Amino acid sequence: MVILTWLITFFIVVGLGIYSGKSIKSSNQWTGADKSMGAISIGCIFAAWQIGGMAIVGAAQNGYNLGISGAWYSVAGSFYFIALAFLAKTIRTKMPGESVPSYLQNRFDKKTAKLYSIAWIVYGFFYIPIQLKTVSSIISIVLPNVSLTVAMLIGLTLAVLYTSFSGMKGAETVGRIVCIGIYILLIIFVFLNLKKFDGYSGLLAKLPNEYSSMTNMPIQRIIAWIFGGCISTAVMQSVLQPLLAAKDPESAQKGSILGYLIAAPICFFTALCGMMAKASGTNLGDGSTAFAYSIDLFSSPLFAGIIFAFTTLIISATMATMMLATGTIITNIYKTDINPNATDEKILKTSKLVTFIFAYLTLIPASLIPSESLTNLFLTLQHVAAAPVSFSIIVGLIWNKATKQGAFWSMLMGIIIGISWMLLGLTDKLEAIYPVFLTTYLVGFIVSKMTYKEKGELLDE
Repeated sequence: MVILTWLITFFIVVGLGIYSGKSIKSSNQWTGADKSMGAISIGCIFAAWQIGGMAIVGAAQNGYNLGISGAWYSVAGSFYFIALAFLAKTIRTKMPGESVPSYLQNRFDKKTAKLYSIAWIVYGFFYIPIQLKTVSSIISIVLPNVSLTVAMLIGLTLAVLYTSFSGMKGAETVGRIVCIGIYILLIIFVFLNLKKFDGYSGLLAKLPNEYSSMTNMPIQRIIAWIFGGCISTAVMQSVLQPLLAAKDPESAQKGSILGYLIAAPICFFTALCGMMAKASGTNLGDGSTAFAYSIDLFSSPLFAGIIFAFTTLIISATMATMMLATGTIITNIYKTDINPNATDEKILKTSKLVTFIFAYLTLIPASLIPSESLTNLFLTLQHVAAAPVSFSIIVGLIWNKATKQGAFWSMLMGIIIGISWMLLGLTDKLEAIYPVFLTTYLVGFIVSKMTYKEKGELLDE
C-alpha cells in the first residue's frame, strides 16, 4: 500500500509538472526571462526550494539529536527571504536578464562572470548529490530492497523529468502543489501522533531535558544561518532566477516575503518528527533516517505513502531549482561564448539537454559524500561557494564605486579562503561564513578603492 500510494502521487504531481511545459515555445519561457510570474508563484518556488533543502530530513536529524531547537534551521535559515525583500525591487529593476553571469558581465566584465559561472557549476555538482542523499533516505524506507544508488537514481529522475522539459513553468506548478501538500500532511501527522505521547509535554518526558530548549542549538550556528543566508543563499542563481522572473518589482518583493512566511514554520513539525523517532527508543545512529523512520512507524501505510511521496517531491523540487539554475548558466555560456548566433529554438533545445546531462553526472560524486551532519555540510558548501559572490552582486547593485577588479578578486579570494577553511576542518570551531565574509568584503572594498577612477580620469586616459 505504501508503494502504491507513493507511485500514484508521483505520477500525478510529476505529470502536472511536465504538462505545464506544453505551452513553452521559447527559451525565455523556459528560464523565466519572459517575466510572467506573480507573487504567489514566486513565494511557492522559494518555499519549496527552502523546505526541500534540508528543512525536512536535516531538521528531523537535528530534532533527533538536539530536540526542538532543530526548528532553527527554517526560522533562521529562511530569514534571507526577508533581506531579499528589501532588495527585490532593486534587483528586479537593475538585473534585466535571467542569469547572474549576464548581470556580472554587464556590470563588471566577462572575467568576473566566467568565475561565477565556474564556481556555480562546481557548486551544483556537489550540491545536488547532498540532496540525493536526503531523498534516498526516504526512498529506501518505501523501497527497502533497493540499493542506495538506485534510490538516488529514482530521486534524480523525478526532478530532471519535469525540469528539463518544463523549466520554470514546471518549478512553478510543482512548487505550489508540494508546499500546500506537505504542510497539510505534516500538521495532521504531528497532531495525531502527539496524542499517542499524551501531548507535547508527554513527548518531552521521554527525552533528555535539553530537548525542550530552543537554546540547545549553538548560537554561532544560528547566527551563521541568518547571516550566511543573507550574503550567500540570497545571491544564488537558483534564488535570484525566480525573483528575476517576476512580472514586476512589487511581485518580486511580495513573493520574497511570502516565501519566508511559508518556509519558516516547517521545521517545528519536522523537528518534532525527529523527536518522536528519538522517543521511540530505537537507535538510529546519526539520525539521518529519523524523519522517514518516524513517518513509517507512526502512520498507516496509506498515509505514510502519501507523506513519503510529497517529501520526495519537495526535496526533488529543490534539486530541480538547482538543475534549472545550472542549466541556465551553462546555456548562457553556450549562447555568449560557444554559439552567439544560435537560434532561439537551438538555445531551448540546448537548455533542456545540458540540464538533463548535468543532472545525471552528479551521481558520480554522490557516493563519496558522507551522510553524517548533512545540514551542516550543506550549509558549509553554500557559504564557501555562494558567499564570495555577494560583494559583486549586493554591493555592485548599491555602490557605484565597486570595480571589476574588486568584484573579481573579492570572489576569488573568498572562494580560496572558504575551501581552505573547510579542508582544514575548522568549521566545527567557527562556521566558514565568517572568514569568507571578512575576506570577500575587505578585498572587495580595498581593491575597488585602489582601482576606481572617476569619469574624468577615464576620459583623460
